[in-house]
Amino acid sequence: MGNFKRGLVLGGALGAFLTWLNVTPQGKEMRTKILQHLDPLYNELKASIKQLEGPTQEMWDALVERAVEEYADKKELAEEIKNNLIKQLKKKWSQLQKEIKKS
Repeated sequence: MGNFKRGLVLGGALGAFLTWLNVTPQGKEMRTKILQHLDPLYNELKASIKQLEGPTQEMWDALVERAVEEYADKKELAEEIKNNLIKQLKKKWSQLQKEIKKS
């Protein structure tokens, strides 16, 4: 029962955050900023991970966190944008696996 309640609360919080990103002007601005940085970072990270032999999701996650930290410092990004970039890039692992297999 404890896991159910925790899942319910986390699901509600995630839903509220996604609604905020899509409805409020501040959310739309943040989403635009995240998307502006997402593709260039993904392409850099993809090139880096392809150089490794047998990349794993753990390798990807570590690379994402380190790269976004450095990128956020250079670009002086807000903590919230940095954290969202990390989340979005980590979600791209399955897409990256498919791209690596094709090449």
